[in-house]
Amino acid sequence: MKKKIFALVLVVALVASVAVGLAACNDEEAASELLFGKELIALTAQIDTLTELDKGGADIAVMDSVMAGWYAVRGDYAGKIKVLDYMVLSEEYYGIGVKSGNYALIGKINEALIELYNNGTMEDIAADFGLENEISINAATENPYASATDNSWNELVGRRPGDDGAITVRLGITTFAPIAYIDPETNAFTGYDIELARAAFAYLGEQAGVTFKVEPVIIDWNQKVPQIETGSVDIIWNGMTITPQLEKELTISIPYLANKQTCVVRAGDQEKYADLAAFLKNSRNAIVAVESGSAGDLVMRMEL
Repeated sequence: MKKKIFALVLVVALVASVAVGLAACNDEEAASELLFGKELIALTAQIDTLTELDKGGADIAVMDSVMAGWYAVRGDYAGKIKVLDYMVLSEEYYGIGVKSGNYALIGKINEALIELYNNGTMEDIAADFGLENEISINAATENPYASATDNSWNELVGRRPGDDGAITVRLGITTFAPIAYIDPETNAFTGYDIELARAAFAYLGEQAGVTFKVEPVIIDWNQKVPQIETGSVDIIWNGMTITPQLEKELTISIPYLANKQTCVVRAGDQEKYADLAAFLKNSRNAIVAVESGSAGDLVMRMEL
C-alpha cells in the first residue's frame, strides 16, 4: 500500500511539472492558463467529452476515473478509448449537496449512508457497478450533522405527498455512467448514485413513517448551485467532487466515494501517449475536452 501511495504522489508531482514545462515552452497566453494542451473545450456533460474525442474534435478527454473505466469496457466506446492510468491529475471524493444551511437534511442523508454501509447495502449496490473499491465510508465514519436542529428535514417530511402517496425528492443529475444513466433495456434511470439514493430514502422513509420517491432531474452541471438555491431540485447527488468553493456554496455530506481525474485518448492514439515522456511531448498541441464546471475543468485551468 505504501508503494502504491508513493507512486501516486510521484505521478501527481510529475503532472505538476508538466504545467510548468509547457507554460515555459509555449509562447501562447492560453497555454500558460492550462495544465497542458493548446486549447480547452468545455462541454455540457462528461459523456460529451467522449463523443468529441470519438469524432476527432478533441485529442484528450479529462474526466472522472469512475466514468472512464466504465466506458472503456462497456457501451458504444468499448475498445475505442484508452484510459491513461499513469496520468492521475488529482485525487478527490464525491459528496452530496443540499442548500447551504440545510444541516438537518444532510445529517439525515449522512445517517442513511452510514447505515447502508454498516448493513452491507452500500457494498452490494457498489458491486453492481464495479465500484466496491471506491467506497470511502468505513466503520469509523462519523456524522458531523447528527444533532442539527434546523427545519430542513421536517420541511421535506412534511411535504404534501403525490397521488401515489409518496413524497417526491428531486435529485439534480447529469447522465454519467456508472453514476446515473438510463438503462437501455428498461428505459429507466439507474446507476450507483441513483440506486444509493433510492436505498437511502427507503431507509429514511421507514424511520420517519413516510414514503419517499426519488425523481432524477437532468440539470446543467455548471448551474447546480443556482438549481439548489431556487428549489428546482432538492439535492445534488451525482458524483459531485467536494471542493472548497462548493463547501462555501452548499452544505455537503460526508465523502462517500473516491474518484480521480484522469486522461482518456482514442485507442488508436495510445502509442502516441504510451508513457509520461510521450505525453509531455505530444500533449503540447492537444485539444482537451472537459465537462464545464466539473473537477476536470478546474484541474485543467489549475484552479483545483
